[in-house]
Amino acid sequence: MKIILKITLFFVLGLIVLMLLFSVIYPFFNPTSSLQIINFAGNNPNEYLNLKKPAASTTIYASNNEVIGKIYNSEEAAYQYLKNPAQYKGKSILYHLINIPPYSSNTNVLYLATQVKSYFLKLLKNNNVISKSNYTQAINNFDTPYFQVLHTPYFTEYTMNKLIANYDKYVISGGLKVYTTVSPQWNTIAQNIVTQDISQYIVPVGGSSAAFVADNPQTGAIIAMIGGGSYSQQQINMADVPEQQGSAMKPLIYIKAFEMGYSPKTLIDDAPVCYGSGPSAYCPTDYEGYTVGWVSIDRAINQSINIPAIKMLARIGYQNGLNTLESEGIKLNPKIFYGLPLVLGAAGIPVVRMVGAYNALNNGGYYAQSTPFQKITYNGKTIFDLSKVTHARILNANDVAEMDHVLGNTALKAPLYGPYTYYYSIQGRPYGSKDGTTNGPRGITDYEFIPQITVGVWAGNVNNSLMGQNAVGAFQTGPIAHSFIMDYIKQNNLPVVNYPSYTYPTLNSQTSTIP
Repeated sequence: MKIILKITLFFVLGLIVLMLLFSVIYPFFNPTSSLQIINFAGNNPNEYLNLKKPAASTTIYASNNEVIGKIYNSEEAAYQYLKNPAQYKGKSILYHLINIPPYSSNTNVLYLATQVKSYFLKLLKNNNVISKSNYTQAINNFDTPYFQVLHTPYFTEYTMNKLIANYDKYVISGGLKVYTTVSPQWNTIAQNIVTQDISQYIVPVGGSSAAFVADNPQTGAIIAMIGGGSYSQQQINMADVPEQQGSAMKPLIYIKAFEMGYSPKTLIDDAPVCYGSGPSAYCPTDYEGYTVGWVSIDRAINQSINIPAIKMLARIGYQNGLNTLESEGIKLNPKIFYGLPLVLGAAGIPVVRMVGAYNALNNGGYYAQSTPFQKITYNGKTIFDLSKVTHARILNANDVAEMDHVLGNTALKAPLYGPYTYYYSIQGRPYGSKDGTTNGPRGITDYEFIPQITVGVWAGNVNNSLMGQNAVGAFQTGPIAHSFIMDYIKQNNLPVVNYPSYTYPTLNSQTSTIP
């Protein structure tokens, strides 16, 4: 009898413990349950955690010393979570604590509490709901910065992401001050131009978004960055999303041909050609649907003729094309073989990377990678200073001078672009420009530069859906780049600067014509 009573008592006590444990743990695994703070008296968890609003661990400034963003460590997330726990009603706390993104400015997702997480996970471990190893992993897999964007939203988020990727230990520990390159004035001007031109030029041809980047070509300093028509409606920064670039890729590869002894006056037969045989054969076509016979390289580039570009890449070699792009800061996935369509823009590359590559064409062959950082200090000590960065020459000066002359040849653009040539020339000034239109088309691009600034534009749809057949880089993205550059010249009263002179190579039988 005593044994039976003991067993019964043990069973009842065990059942009570299980019921209590279930009442504690159930809300974590029931996504429809209302929020419950375990063992907290009342509805104010601050009574136990006694959190105070922390200071930002990283402050981000614009070029005019205006604060444009702040990064807080996970204590700020805890504070925000506890300040308004009701927003988690109807959701599982455990789900949010373990499935937190690495970093974000989406405050609807990131109001999480470090201390609360630790408390909950420890409770789960002590009650053998999760293993010790799972507990350790979950605890260690957390120090999530919460960041606040105050101004220049696309640029500021881009800067924050770069900081977290390259200076994460400084970001979390505090004492970091970041002085950026962005000009709030010019970023606002760029945003207004992009927003207006999306409505005027992009929407009528089936697009909905556009991206814009402007650099100082000598330093790579990003003056303005726009990732869409409106940050409140589109948080995805399309300036930093890999997109196919169309024919805007051609000058970045043709420059290798100049290095190998070919000239802008080298003739290429724009005649049908196939590489390979059978169903897998690659037979490129020109955009217009017909070929034009023998053309010079400078005409082929300015009138965006495809077959000559394909033949040139085949002649110089695919690997040489890849190596040239890599030297220009465009590192592609080595596991993907793009083949000859690489020169037509088959690879996905962000606008910000393309602008960095065009900086080399605009700066005598010196590569200045696009950067948002002017200076970074940690507890008063400088850990990065753009003014002390040495830029390497990656392209031959004469080859670059040749390409600048080609890309600034208005007379060769006119037969193709007609009245739109206006958007591809900077009156009375040396300039360079190249547009691109992808298959579909799914996107259109334009890159324009004068010696003082490099500008890149992409337009299309965020979901990668097709645009209309009348979407062409020259006609829709050209006006965006042109408008900004003309404003930049006028308001800064920029002097006319000439590109260096060039000397064409002496052509031989190998470099004079390509059949």
